[in-house]
Amino acid sequence: MTAAHPLWSWRSTRLKVALAILLAIYSTVSMRASLSMSIICMVNSTSYINTDDVTANVSTLPTDGCPAREESKSSELSYEGTIDWSPSRQSTLFSATYYGTLPTMLLSGPLADKFGPKRILAGAVSFLVLMSIAAPSLARLDYWVFYVSRVILGMAEGFVQPSANAMGVRWFPPSEKSSMAALYSSGIQIAAGSSNLIGSLLCGVNFLGGWPLIFYLFALIGTLWLVIWLFFVTDHPSQNKCITEEEKEYLEKRVVMKSKEPVSIPWINLLTSREVHACLLCSFTLSFLVSVNQNFLPRYFKEELRLPIAMNGLFTVVPFLSQLIGKNGLARIADHLKASGKMSPTAVVKLFQAIASFGTFIAILSLALLPSCHRPWIAIVIMICYGIVFAGGTPGFMTSLLCIAPAYTGTLFSLSMTCGQISCVLATYVVAFVTEQGWPHKWLIVYSFGATIQLISGVFFLIFGSGEPAEWTKHEIEQKKEPVNEILLNDVKIAK
Repeated sequence: MTAAHPLWSWRSTRLKVALAILLAIYSTVSMRASLSMSIICMVNSTSYINTDDVTANVSTLPTDGCPAREESKSSELSYEGTIDWSPSRQSTLFSATYYGTLPTMLLSGPLADKFGPKRILAGAVSFLVLMSIAAPSLARLDYWVFYVSRVILGMAEGFVQPSANAMGVRWFPPSEKSSMAALYSSGIQIAAGSSNLIGSLLCGVNFLGGWPLIFYLFALIGTLWLVIWLFFVTDHPSQNKCITEEEKEYLEKRVVMKSKEPVSIPWINLLTSREVHACLLCSFTLSFLVSVNQNFLPRYFKEELRLPIAMNGLFTVVPFLSQLIGKNGLARIADHLKASGKMSPTAVVKLFQAIASFGTFIAILSLALLPSCHRPWIAIVIMICYGIVFAGGTPGFMTSLLCIAPAYTGTLFSLSMTCGQISCVLATYVVAFVTEQGWPHKWLIVYSFGATIQLISGVFFLIFGSGEPAEWTKHEIEQKKEPVNEILLNDVKIAK
């Protein structure tokens, strides 16, 4: 990176754009995840007490020689909701956003590529803000009205990630794509880690009932983001009035210029490209593990390690923290390797996807085989390693998605996210099927299946993955006086 145009500087407009994308992802994920904590406060849980639920306390489980771990008595919450929803209805609400997200994922990327991600993302967040503001009133009005609002919220969220990545490809040159993708996608981990904590604090506030403040706060954050986005961010550096002429010229030589006319999506090339297939397969297999661990990791720790609730929560947050740290660290290393000229972009994405695929293969099998109720601490070590190697997917297949067809990045991420959503659903059915069969060592079976498909996707990506524009996209890229690799090498020489 040249000293005149440093990325990590308060003068860097592209860094500010990355932070704006991060805030967009943070606010949208928070508006969706706010239900996780608010539903505890808004619903009268004492109306539906299942006296037969003997598994509520870990100490009631058969120990099989494991040390008993009694739950410590904790004071109950001093607040209780008034909405009367059954546990089954509460669970159904969490699936509503998925049903809304799946159909819009396929539309969001092409729309962002055709009409620009700025307007698409702003429109999506606007709907999310409206649904969040209306959420408390709709919840009190009727369950099914609130359910429909969650479906609409999911439909709007389906536009966010593809539009964010389509914006990223217009602002970040090849040497910065891994770092910037890791930076702005960190909004997911930050939101997942903080929304429940913020929600638990607001639930006890004696103002407007407490729990509605959760929805209102994240709607306010989304509104503030909209102001920043509409007045500061543009679809391309050449359109931005805040950027310096030097940085604008620097970026225009390194990023893909978009045509002013709507783009025709080359569906045949996209759907028959082996580079695209490699990315979609990695998205599918990594999403399988994401679904298993997000939905069932607490159950695994409860059933296999006999962990009490408090310790279970500590264990499950470990992979999230290590992934947040790992994705930003590995991405910086990946961009350094590309900028230094020591490795080609294709070699870099293959290296880090290998770390993600083969590393998670080893980590997940280790999680199924090594920890026990006598040695639960081993699980923490494994999950730390799992989070770090899993993060290799950001400078791996995710960076490949940003590079192989820059003009159609939104479309590619729509396809990738659709494959990921299908995999998440498949994961829940696999766990349900194995559980229903009553087979012994069910978690070994589930995790072995997840590890095996990770191994397959890793091998496939090593053969067909790419970190450079595919042959069928090169006519879409504006011809530059200097090849990108030569520009990057010149940057390094000047910086030295």
